[in-house]
Parts: sequence; structure tokens; C-alpha cells
Amino acid sequence: METNKALKNSWALAFTVASVWFGTHVGGGFASGNQVIGYFSKYGSVTALLYPIITMGLLAIVMHIMLKFARLNGFTNYKDTFAALYPNPKMEILFEIFYIIIILAAVAAAVAGAGNVMANFLGIEYVGAAKIICNLVIVAILILLSIFGVKVVAAASTVLSVLIMISTGAVVIAGLVAAKDGDALRLLQEYGAAGAEYVNKPGEALWRGIFVYAAFQCVSIPPMIAASQEMGTTGTRRACILGWLMNGLALGLSGYMLSKWYPLLMGLQTAEIEGFLTATSIPNQTVLTIIGLKWLLAFFSVLLFCAFVSTCVTLIFTMVERFQGKLAKFDADGNAVSGIKNEKIRSIIVAAIAIAVCFAISLLGLTKITTILYGYDGYYALVVVVLPAFIWGIPKIRKLEAEGKTAA
Repeated sequence: METNKALKNSWALAFTVASVWFGTHVGGGFASGNQVIGYFSKYGSVTALLYPIITMGLLAIVMHIMLKFARLNGFTNYKDTFAALYPNPKMEILFEIFYIIIILAAVAAAVAGAGNVMANFLGIEYVGAAKIICNLVIVAILILLSIFGVKVVAAASTVLSVLIMISTGAVVIAGLVAAKDGDALRLLQEYGAAGAEYVNKPGEALWRGIFVYAAFQCVSIPPMIAASQEMGTTGTRRACILGWLMNGLALGLSGYMLSKWYPLLMGLQTAEIEGFLTATSIPNQTVLTIIGLKWLLAFFSVLLFCAFVSTCVTLIFTMVERFQGKLAKFDADGNAVSGIKNEKIRSIIVAAIAIAVCFAISLLGLTKITTILYGYDGYYALVVVVLPAFIWGIPKIRKLEAEGKTAA
């Protein structure tokens, strides 16, 4: 019994669960550097280094509240957890709205990101007709993979995540070394461009970099609830601590590196220098192009492209699983008795609608999606996820503990 309890609360299991959070966070948006610049790097080096650690700390607290609440109640999914959290179970729809919006935005961002990576790698500007064509190519790939390759993508996702983490780490190191050597300054002089100033808005940096970013990253809560169901209270706390350190440090180091390159990248983009019209869209790829590490550029570009496509396929599959059943009515044995009875047809219809919506959104471009759509969904999540965790979650946890409920 004691051995089982020790395993449930072990650091090894905590690390495994924390890795689920890390894998959810470190997707294409993070690895590309786009949302890192949008929420941290453009405000300066100190902000870029410190705020990610603070924002991940805030998210870790919210995460711990929700995971502990789920464990004390014996819940293993987010729907039951949020239905019990709110004063009225029907209010769970508030979280569903947040979750659906962030998934659709994430797929659209991944389509735009993959299209941008492809354009950059081919040496063409990701604007106008090129943007539409590149995104259509990605959509065609998504349709094929959604029909035939979901299992392959799922099987490769873990390996892909590890390789993305390693390659992103290599990009950060290479970027910091090159920035120190003065490559950025030399390039500005070569093109006769002026370096951009950092955005001098401390209040905005604080609001967006800590509260908004933490709020829309609450998308990590559902997979963490599912992943932590075998854990005890101590193990859950350890998973949140490790998740905070893993995510905060990785985000902080990436933000710090890109803050060193931001004046150059934005300066070249603002001056409309050929080849740099979208320099800040996929900044990590642009930095590698400037540095000239062709082997790392090729390796990172392929991985980033695959990460974006993998994100699209897995999230579209999530949408299909969530909504295809709404297109039919079922009897007590689970057999479709009316509506669209064929499951494959239902799945294709949902996937087609989701892909069409996400393609339309993708034409906004990766930067607008991560800064505007993610941002507004973050405002919404502050109201329907973060505040409820403190207002209702903590008192309900104390009540459950007073009643003698435990989670090992």
C-alpha cells in the first residue's frame, strides 16, 4: 500500500505528467517564436526573461487548483470537473466555448504557420496569392492525413515533440551566440535599415505577458486532468512545480534570445527589405536564415512544418470526436437510429467544416491569430477559468477536505 502511494506521488510520475503540459504548450506557436515575440520579446530583454516564469507560475497555481479539485471529486475529465466547479452545472458550456475557440484558432494558426514555413523554405514571400496557395496546399495535406493518417500522426507525435524541444533549444543557443557576435548589427548596416525600438508599454507588457498568456494557456488543463488521474495530492503538486519550471524556463530563454533579435527583425520587416517582409512571423526560422546554419535551418524547418501539421490533424480529430455524434440520434445500445447514421460520413462533414473555417481564419496570418484571437480568448478565459478557480475552486476544495475527502 505504501509502495503504491509512493509511486503515485513520485517525482518520476510527476515528470511524466508535467511533460504532458510541456508538450501541449511547446507546439508550433512556441517553437516558431511567433507568440514568444508577440507576448514577451518585443517589450525588452528583462520582460522576455522574467515574465514567462511569472506567467507559468500563475498558470501552475490555477492548474494545481483544478487538478486537486478533480482528484478530490474523483473526476477524470474536464467536463465533469468544470460542471462541478461552477455554481450551476450548465455553466460548463462557458469553458466549452473557450476550448472550442482556442482549438479552432490553434488549427488556423498551425495552417498559417505551416504555410509560412513552406514559403520561407522555398524562398518566396508569404504574402498575397502565395499565402493563399501555401495555405491551400496545407489544407490538402490535412484532408489526406485526417482521412488516412491520424494513427500515423498520433504515433509520431511524441517523437516529434521531443525533436522539436531539442531543435528549439539548439536555435536558442545559436541565436544567443550569434547575437553576441554582432551578426544583427552587421545585417542592419548592410541593408541600411534602422533597428526597431522595443514596445515601451509596461502596463501592456504586464497584462499581456502574464495574465492574458496564462489565461489562454489554460487549454492545457483538460489533458492534464486526464493525465494526472493516477496521481496523489503530493504527486499533483510536484507535477505542477515541474511543469512551471519546464515551461517557464524554456519560454523565458526563448523569449530572451528573440528579444536580442527583435530590433533587427522588426527593423528589416518595417523597412520592407526583400526576403524579410514577414521576418517576425516565424522569427526562429528567420534567425537561422540570417545566421547561415543551413543544416539546422533545414532540420528545424522540416520539424516545425511537421509540428504544425501534426497539431492540425490531432485537433481536427478532437473536433470530429466531439461533434460527429451530434449529427445523429442514438438508441440505448449506441446505435444511430436517425440523422446521419454512417459514422464516416459524419466525421467527414465535421472535419470539412472545421478545416474550411480554419482555412478562412488562417488567411489572417499567424501573427494576427496568436496576438488577436488568442488574446481575446485569453480575456474570456480570465473570466470563465482563472477567476472561477480562485473564487469557487479553493472554497470547494476546503469544504471537501473538511468533509474528509482525500486524494491519497
